[in-house]
Amino acid sequence: MKRGKSFTLEQDVAICNARLNIFQDPFNVVSKPQYNFWDRIYQNYVEFTGDQNVRSQCSVQSRWKLIFGSCKKFHDCLARVEDKQSGLTESNKVLRANMLYFEQEKKRFAFNHCWEILQHKMKDLAPAKSPDPRTKDRDPNIHSSFSSHPLDPNTLVSPESDKDSYYITESRKSKRPARRRAEKEAHRRSKVVNTLDSRICDLMEQFTKQLAESDKRKAEVAERKVKVMEEMNERQQREQDDRIMSMDTSNMGPRARAYYEHRKSDIYFKTMGHTADKSNMEDKSTIFMPK
Repeated sequence: MKRGKSFTLEQDVAICNARLNIFQDPFNVVSKPQYNFWDRIYQNYVEFTGDQNVRSQCSVQSRWKLIFGSCKKFHDCLARVEDKQSGLTESNKVLRANMLYFEQEKKRFAFNHCWEILQHKMKDLAPAKSPDPRTKDRDPNIHSSFSSHPLDPNTLVSPESDKDSYYITESRKSKRPARRRAEKEAHRRSKVVNTLDSRICDLMEQFTKQLAESDKRKAEVAERKVKVMEEMNERQQREQDDRIMSMDTSNMGPRARAYYEHRKSDIYFKTMGHTADKSNMEDKSTIFMPK
């Protein structure tokens, strides 16, 4: 099956704004009972973007799950940074959280543009741990929405005035269309995200370079240690050989004399052979040297 085009920053922002609009507006629940929760979110998303024929409701819902899941992990990383490192500025906290997210997930956090919108609503938007199957299509935040947004008695009218709806809210006047407003907001947020992504990439590149330099220094130190150990062993062996060669074996017993004489012969031939090999190499190098 051919995979569709990737979601744009504007589409991600529209999904988050649509999800928050439905969550924060309790009148969407009672004034449109014929729609379930995600029907209302998708309708709001289409009003922002106008790409109903481009993205299906299932695609938008799946994208939201990916966005919220990544933002939830980033939220946990930011909480760990705030607990362990106090006194940091907000920008430094976000940068440290991005680095921690990169270490844990082995990839960079790709939804900074969505985090700007959702960061103060993560706890409210978290799904319930044990949902009731009988309320599968209802808004999981309907009760919290009503409690945080009490109804204004001045905006309510008698049910007899309209049999198809229970409540009528005052119309919200807007100077520009919702789509234009969403595009402008997405453009502003994309600038912020691009700047933050650039700083994160620079920081990651600097971090990677420091790791490479550290590994290089460690390798050089290890190589120097090996070389020093080899030179130390060679010096100790040479001192031992010199001590054996200078030993007087005339007062020793037959076996001890034979052993040390044999060791002297080995040391002699080893030293002379090494010297001969070295001189041969020097002679060969002088033969092929240009005149």
